[in-house]
Amino acid sequence: MLTVACAAALAPSLDAHVRLITSQGYELRWGIPAKISIVINQTGSDNITDGSHVTAIQNAIRAWNQAPGSAARLIENTSAAQRARTDWPNDNLHLVYFDENGSSGYFPNGTGIVAITPVWFTASGVISDADILFNGRDFNFTTRGAYGCFDVQDIATHEIGHLLGLDHSGWAGATMYPYVDTTIILHRSLSMDDVCGLRAAYPSTNFGSLSGVVRRSNDSFVEGAHVVARDAFGRPFAASLTSSLGFFTLRGLPVGDYTVYATPLDQPVSAHNLSGPHGIQTNFQTTVFGSYSVPTLANKSIGNVSVAADTTLALGRTTDDFPLRCILGRTRAVTLHGAGLAPGSTLECSDPGVTITPIAWNWSQVSFDVTIPPDAAVGHVDLTAVNASGERSTLVAGLEITPPDPTVTSVTPSRGSIHGGEFLTIRGTNFGRGAQVVLGAKVYDEGVSGGCTVVDSTTIQLTTVRNAFGVRDVIVIDKSGVEGRLANGYEFRAVPSITTVFPSSGYAAGGTVLVIRGQDFIEGCTVSIDGVVQTAVQFASSSKLVVTTSPGIPGGPYDVEVRNPLNETANALFMYWSDPDPIVQSLDPASGPSEGGSVVTVHGANFTATCDVYFGADPDTGLGGALAGGFEFIDADTLRVVAPAFAGGARSVIVRDAFSNQAGVAAAAFEYQSPDKGGGGCAMVRTTGGDSPFRGASGFAAIALACAWLAWRARAARHEIA
Repeated sequence: MLTVACAAALAPSLDAHVRLITSQGYELRWGIPAKISIVINQTGSDNITDGSHVTAIQNAIRAWNQAPGSAARLIENTSAAQRARTDWPNDNLHLVYFDENGSSGYFPNGTGIVAITPVWFTASGVISDADILFNGRDFNFTTRGAYGCFDVQDIATHEIGHLLGLDHSGWAGATMYPYVDTTIILHRSLSMDDVCGLRAAYPSTNFGSLSGVVRRSNDSFVEGAHVVARDAFGRPFAASLTSSLGFFTLRGLPVGDYTVYATPLDQPVSAHNLSGPHGIQTNFQTTVFGSYSVPTLANKSIGNVSVAADTTLALGRTTDDFPLRCILGRTRAVTLHGAGLAPGSTLECSDPGVTITPIAWNWSQVSFDVTIPPDAAVGHVDLTAVNASGERSTLVAGLEITPPDPTVTSVTPSRGSIHGGEFLTIRGTNFGRGAQVVLGAKVYDEGVSGGCTVVDSTTIQLTTVRNAFGVRDVIVIDKSGVEGRLANGYEFRAVPSITTVFPSSGYAAGGTVLVIRGQDFIEGCTVSIDGVVQTAVQFASSSKLVVTTSPGIPGGPYDVEVRNPLNETANALFMYWSDPDPIVQSLDPASGPSEGGSVVTVHGANFTATCDVYFGADPDTGLGGALAGGFEFIDADTLRVVAPAFAGGARSVIVRDAFSNQAGVAAAAFEYQSPDKGGGGCAMVRTTGGDSPFRGASGFAAIALACAWLAWRARAARHEIA
């Protein structure tokens, strides 16, 4: 049978971070983590018409793929056929899909769910399918910071964490923090808790760990305590939840010194935010156990540790904007909500270089200034409130230190070919190491082949690659996730060129079928002859246009102009004649041997004694082919020729007037038969099994569906994404 749960049961013991787990306690995982296929639906959100949702989601994929120490890799399937699919429940498709009408069934009316990741798995915890669904019916999405819209990259990064098997984090600043806001984009970059969670699930190398057992003063075990390790610089590094027997392991730790403490999940993250019924106990206060060394890449036990008695003191609520962004070299005024924030309390930051200046305590909130040194390391820091009795409450990773937003002031040159190869210099401010440049459908990463080079804080250089035509924003994204953009900063130009116009002459009364071959034709381009815009233009491809000519004036040669939507043009020549074009209607016989020699009667109209007949020429260009022999003009409707030798297959027949160059074309009109023609074949049959509710999980005892969710933190109401 199938069960549906928004969280799985708590395992007997838990690794770093919080993992999605089965009711039997198995942690969810991919069987082949190095090759996790993922497909981005091409349609995307109805709020985003330029296809930029693809680049945003690719950036989210990249964030997880670049997590150090993990063997997990998401491999994007970019085939057009896969991107066109919408059958997300299919096991062989792991799709990122925008549900614009609620057809998935996961977004009931009035829900606050912004996005959801259904995860299918076997009884042993091996993931068989996972898909990411955005709630496009009830919410709006953006890739350009549009007001009141959710950032696609921010949300996609969170949901991909669920697809990889991670549950929500107890860190207020983590990517896997369970609430999202339209004003926040910092979940784009992973916290160390996210990284360590992925390391624990899919390690690619050895790390150290700290383990222990959390008890109360009466020696009873504490279940579901949030245990955190801070590094020597006061930055939170890894976390774990204790089991029913108080046991924890903090994994993914490099050699070094760490301060270990436990804090209750009693807001802003609580048991409600974890996917399933957990035994989360919160009747204790934040307690620092001490400093411990990880001397080798192995486990070190810190033994039994005890938490202090409960307190009503609490710092941080879901109504606060987490993470609270603090910018290098600046001071920010902050107000945090909570409980028991009495006058006379103090506020501490885990990083001693950060200055906290309390302004007002008001029991349910505290206001203070945060000053960040200009040379501070970016990343998350803890805040701890301490009341007059010495009781403590720590907000884990509540502040995130970032550089200032990049600004993009100019791009030189500001235009170039859609084929790429243009060397660009981007100028602005606050460009940092590890930056990305997004230009159209391409992301240029610093330091990788085909990427960009951060010359200094004001200059980035790159060489463009092929892109779709049009005017594009130039976006610089810092590795913290903050960005700057120059709107419409670069234009990919599609300068068309014409290689052939066939036929090169036509009937002045109109109706000549004219094929223009070349390159870089853009859908929506116009064609004019002698300044007259042609009304019947078929865009066959970027290298082929088919025009049924409008009436013109006999004479010429006249200018043929192809004009792309951004006014780039290409030109060629064409003539009008008073006589109608030759027309090829049928051949008798319509086949013959490849060595030639067949006497063929060509039936049609408007033939003249100056016509030539070609077999096998390119029907689009008139080039190539072989001239028929034995030409005999019977009348204006009939010609008789001897078919030339030609390779086997269906070949065109073209009647072209040698004087006017008007032509009639019959594509694939004559079948050349090879003397050794024959054959046989075999059939390949695709078989499928019978219908099953287990969706391809045959051989496993059970399958469950976990819905990993993210909630929209709102001041007046709570809205969740699962």
